[in-house]
Amino acid sequence: MRRTELARAGQLRGVAAVDGRLRRNGTVVGIWFWAVYVLYAVGISVGNAAAGNDLEISALDATLGSARWPMIWLGISASTGILALHVAAGGSRRSMFEGVVRGAAVVGAGFGVVTTLALLGERLLSTSLGMSWRRLGALPFDSPGAVLGTAVAEALVITTYILVGACIAAGFIHAGAWGGLLIVPLAVPAVLVDLATRTGVVGAVANLELQPDLDHAEVPTSEGFMTMLLGIGGGVLAVALAAVVLYAVLRTIPVRPS
Repeated sequence: MRRTELARAGQLRGVAAVDGRLRRNGTVVGIWFWAVYVLYAVGISVGNAAAGNDLEISALDATLGSARWPMIWLGISASTGILALHVAAGGSRRSMFEGVVRGAAVVGAGFGVVTTLALLGERLLSTSLGMSWRRLGALPFDSPGAVLGTAVAEALVITTYILVGACIAAGFIHAGAWGGLLIVPLAVPAVLVDLATRTGVVGAVANLELQPDLDHAEVPTSEGFMTMLLGIGGGVLAVALAAVVLYAVLRTIPVRPS
């Protein structure tokens, strides 16, 4: 029993170490990202109002999900990049996997809340400046329940992309340059979460409507509880797929001295 308890304690320490590293790095990335992004959104809104323009579409949405790219980097640098050190310190592949998933979920939840608050703040600013405001596609955002659903959906997007980044790093560790081929199957959960939540480049392009031609193309706002439910369900599936791939790669990844 004593040996089992020690092994369990070691497992928990390993999970906490990876989880903590990912959370800390995610906090730093989040602070810098949102500091710049909020200034950008406010500047765009105020500048258009001063020029007498109606921005119409959320400036945050118009950049098509730029938070995804630092999240891929975060997954690469703050997770499997420390695999050799983690194992040398007594950790296991399982604790590595659980720590990455837990940390990705926490960072994703934080980004989901902040993203939703930023959208609410931007909408308030735009309407107070006399401009109309709507999201570029995305899920419904017209009621308290829809706002909560958006926070969950945005959290699932970020979690998926962190896990995708971790899988890419694991692929390179596993097979060198050939590991880059993992980018192809890993596009599946990334594309799925974009399609389900109707966000990012893929989500916007997939929902593009020509009204009546290319010069008048737009991505309409979605409506309805079922749309929200399908969006969140698709996001959960995307996270699960990315986690399954990460687990499969970590199980067989060679660990070399760093």
